[in-house]
Amino acid sequence: MILPKRLIVGLISLCLMIRCTGGNERCGASIRGACPPAWSQWGDKCYKQLSKDLPWAEAKQECINMGSVLVMPQSQEETDFLQKNLVPYFRINCNDLQVEGTWVCQDGATDVEYRNWRVETGEPNNDGRGEDCAAADETGWNDVPCENHVPTICKRPAPQLHF
Repeated sequence: MILPKRLIVGLISLCLMIRCTGGNERCGASIRGACPPAWSQWGDKCYKQLSKDLPWAEAKQECINMGSVLVMPQSQEETDFLQKNLVPYFRINCNDLQVEGTWVCQDGATDVEYRNWRVETGEPNNDGRGEDCAAADETGWNDVPCENHVPTICKRPAPQLHF
């Protein structure tokens, strides 16, 4: 069976993502790969919920062991995707373990400026002391004890083939 040329071009266009980098506008094409089995894709990232709820330090290490990082949403759209497709309540890589009240929120080693603390309850509030890690749900972010066993999502880049 011979496919029409327009169909072939259309399929290739769906698979190719053209990107330009650097000041000299050097362009290259890459084919966005699918995420591994059991991982969900949104944009150019893959996400996976761990099979068991873990304390913060164990969750972060488990993600690292899988070649990923503990999720830190960078937008409300990303948060919405995670809540609708994986789990409505999950741990995020945001904590004030080093200095109480100074929240460090990172996607891997990159600081994330996006914040969505629950305003109505004055979060983060360190309620009862010892709430040094954060979690997200449909109402926003809340500081929680790092020892709490909270659902965890790991994040990593989607594979790409370059040519």
